[in-house]
Amino acid sequence: METKRVLLVESGRFIGGVIHSLFAREEKLNVFEFSPKDPHDLLRAVREFEPAVVVLDDTQHFEYLNHLLCYMRKRKHIRILVVNANSNKVELYEKQQVAVLNTADLFAMF
Repeated sequence: METKRVLLVESGRFIGGVIHSLFAREEKLNVFEFSPKDPHDLLRAVREFEPAVVVLDDTQHFEYLNHLLCYMRKRKHIRILVVNANSNKVELYEKQQVAVLNTADLFAMF
């Protein structure tokens, strides 16, 4: 299995400590941390690091997620994880292409 690049978006809260130490132990992950100044700075880092996964915490969700989803629409496969430290849940955003050959295929996605 190949090494995956992971970009941890620093918030000064949860991501830097706990998540980094957890991911850093995994041999198959090449972990980078980044503290963006704004959404455009984050997109520049994503283009530079070319991560397979971008990890945000829920405090950054609204500020960065929309920009990352637009980036996903135009670029190669990338996953976005939004970690919620309070509920121990993770939201996963992943680009998928689904063939729609008829109306039933479209409604099956609902």
